[in-house]
This record gives sequence, structure tokens and C-alpha cells, in this order.
Amino acid sequence: MKIARISEQDAAALDRLENTFTCNEVLDISFTDGEFRLDVRSVTPFSKSYDADDSLDEDVEAYGAYMDGTLVGKIELTATWNGLASIEHIVVARSQRKSGVATGLINFAKEWAASKQLKGIRLETQTHNVPACRLYLRNGFKVGGMDSFVYRTQPEVAHETALYMYWIPE
Repeated sequence: MKIARISEQDAAALDRLENTFTCNEVLDISFTDGEFRLDVRSVTPFSKSYDADDSLDEDVEAYGAYMDGTLVGKIELTATWNGLASIEHIVVARSQRKSGVATGLINFAKEWAASKQLKGIRLETQTHNVPACRLYLRNGFKVGGMDSFVYRTQPEVAHETALYMYWIPE
């Protein structure tokens, strides 16, 4: 797998094609003794899709993962005010999911953060994206917070809870 900088157009094109997944589980969150606990609950399967963002903020860098010359994934990264990198978006082609592309992109993000002398990585995901949450946990991220109101003004996702996850090397 090769990872290289990509254009806004290529990043948006991948989003339009691949930014959908099926939810058959959600996470229930509890907080006990200073730790977040995530419990998986089965739900009636439904499709989840994120709108493509056709333009990157000027401080966001997009990188693509290529296999045999084909764009199969992308990650958007930026530096934040608190000395952390932020994964703004990550997507992998459905045909390449569970093949190591996402982990490769996360490892790239860790290297990118180190090269910018940032102290770690933050990201936002949702309780309805269990596969992504599992991916981040497998790659050393920890839940640092949640927000059950952040999506309330968006009717199609008002019932979801945002999870804020962090990777900070020891």
C-alpha cells in the first residue's frame, strides 16, 4: 500500500462512492470510576451514509491509500490548537474494508503527527459506527468524552451520540 497526498476532487469522489455502511449494532455508553465503558447492543440493521464534503478546510491535508495504483482509502488530517493532530475524516472503499487499509492510514496519521511534533491524535466518531470504534480501539485510541447533544439539530442523526477518542503515546 502506498499513501500519498491527494486532491480535494479525489477525496470528494471517494466520499461520494464509499461513505456508506450498514449498522446492525450500536454502542451504549456508561461512565464508572473515571472510565468510559462501551457495551454493544444489536439493532435492526439500517444503512448509514455521510454526505461528501467537496472542499477541504484550508488547513486540512488529505492523503490517499493506493493499492495497485487504485485509490482505496483516504484520511484527512489537521493540527489542532491543543497540540494534537485531528483525524477529520477517514474512509475506505467497501471492497477493501477489513484488509488493513484503515490501520495503514491510522499508522500514517501517527507518523504524520510525530513529524509535525504533535503530541497525539484526536477524532470524533459516533455510537452508531461500531466498526470504526472497534478499529480505533484496536489501534490504541481511548474514549476521552462524549456528547449526546452535538447532533440534536440534525433530524436524521439527532439520536446519535458523539464519541471523542484520543491516541496519546506514553
